[in-house]
Amino acid sequence: MEHEVAGLGVRGPRAENVVKYIPVFTALIAVAGFWFTVQQYNDQQQQAARRLADEQRAAAAKQAYDREQALLKPLLDRRLELYFAASEAAATVATSKDQKERERAGARFMQLYAGTMVIVEDAGVEEAMIQYHRCLTGSDPCDQGELTRRSLALASKTRDSIGNSFNVKLGDLKGKY
Repeated sequence: MEHEVAGLGVRGPRAENVVKYIPVFTALIAVAGFWFTVQQYNDQQQQAARRLADEQRAAAAKQAYDREQALLKPLLDRRLELYFAASEAAATVATSKDQKERERAGARFMQLYAGTMVIVEDAGVEEAMIQYHRCLTGSDPCDQGELTRRSLALASKTRDSIGNSFNVKLGDLKGKY
């Protein structure tokens, strides 16, 4: 036992080398821990800054969209009104048996065609208006069936345009014309 007790105080060359470097290892571990903590803090700050920037961009985009919608609302409301008027006039000409009613509706269609519809119509409605006008004026040879088909095509194009203008799905109502 004396030998064991005496051996406890005695260190070999290896043990002395290890003991010599323990403070260095301890310092390195402390520095690594500090560095890791700083890195995590910086990462969290960057993520928070990105989230804030994303939220600010989203808020700005929403404000711009809301402003645009407020400016477009009167135009879109007028578009809706005129689309219904043009479609109604075309349908009346195509389907009415009363000659005076057809003449009034034809005159109304021509007024819309040559005036206010040009301001609000999109490309699809414009093309449908032109096709109906060509049939109505005799530029294209059309019978009553073709006049009705073109009236339906105009109504379909106005429905599509309304859906796009107001960002609503009206596709379920869509027919084949």
